[in-house]
Amino acid sequence: MKSTSQKMAQWLKPGVATIALLSLLTIGMQSLSAKPIQTEASPPVPTLKPVPTQKGTAPPRPAPAVRLPGSVKTAVLRAHARDFQMSIKTLRVVSFSQETWPDSCLGLGRPEATCGLALVSGWRVEVSNGAKRWFYRTDRTGRNLQMENTNNASSLPRAIEQKVLAIAAKDMGVPVNQLKLAAARARGWDGCLGVADPTTGCTMILIPGWQVIVTAPQQYGVYHLNQTATLIKQNPTTSGKGTLVPTFLQPDPSMDGSNTGDIIFQSMTSGGIAGLAYKTLLMKDGKVMRIDLRQQTPAASTLIRQLTSQEVQAFVATLQQNEFSDFLGFNYASIEGADYFTIALTASGATQSTQYVDMVQDQTPPKLQQIIQAWNRITNPR
Repeated sequence: MKSTSQKMAQWLKPGVATIALLSLLTIGMQSLSAKPIQTEASPPVPTLKPVPTQKGTAPPRPAPAVRLPGSVKTAVLRAHARDFQMSIKTLRVVSFSQETWPDSCLGLGRPEATCGLALVSGWRVEVSNGAKRWFYRTDRTGRNLQMENTNNASSLPRAIEQKVLAIAAKDMGVPVNQLKLAAARARGWDGCLGVADPTTGCTMILIPGWQVIVTAPQQYGVYHLNQTATLIKQNPTTSGKGTLVPTFLQPDPSMDGSNTGDIIFQSMTSGGIAGLAYKTLLMKDGKVMRIDLRQQTPAASTLIRQLTSQEVQAFVATLQQNEFSDFLGFNYASIEGADYFTIALTASGATQSTQYVDMVQDQTPPKLQQIIQAWNRITNPR
């Protein structure tokens, strides 16, 4: 038998071991808390010292983010919605940049345009409706703005161009290799693509698409199409014969169609050897007024004729019967000279004009000739 002392010694051995193990664990934990573990994957983080600053000066602030002025954004979106007959709610600005343009035409002036050569600070703005994008150039305030590639046929996708030329070859009776896409611009159409006779009802929906001018020997065709060119129609009103091929006018930001007042129709005439420049207005009350635009201060209008209400109604009927609205945005002023006059015609509420040179007015489409002749009879004083 074991003695009592032997039994007590045997009982104490596990306790001593347990105490020793607890002591080692305690020492290890203290070591870990006193010194962080370092590995190759986790190098020690260096201590960052505050950058000293001079007494009384604050740390430099980050440069403020460049923001597009609200006036510029609004001007661009309104102009696009107006020119392409879109709802402004479907449009948004997706990007913009500050730019310095080389002249007052924002670097987009045609060879015959007169552009001020002073540098213009402004913006380049990208607009989208979710399916397509357009680029605009503006000055600093958005009062002067132009859309890029308005009259550039290269902006039309190649696949769509081929579809249009194939249709035009059949319509004009010439091989495709004799056709040329002269101009193209984005447009919004109704359910008839903007081509219908007065008896046809057209669904008032917005169909984004294109308007293009195709030329052939001694003729040209104006075509309306949707974005994918699955729908293509020739506009017989604006298509024509001869060598005078129209182009598309750049949108004029000042023409928003809102300030119509009592004006029914107007023309702006400029040029000639004497350098004339004047505006002629037909008012709702039948007055035909003329304003000299060469004066530095606003000139008073001069009454040159008084029409009866029947004569006014007859002229309005002429505009409707000859589909004047189809010609808006077309430019037939392909020649210039000291003895030529350039005339721009505009109807009440229009956002664009129709421009031509007097020396070639007999080469414009027949319906436009009818309108020009009716206006000349009114504006030439008896």
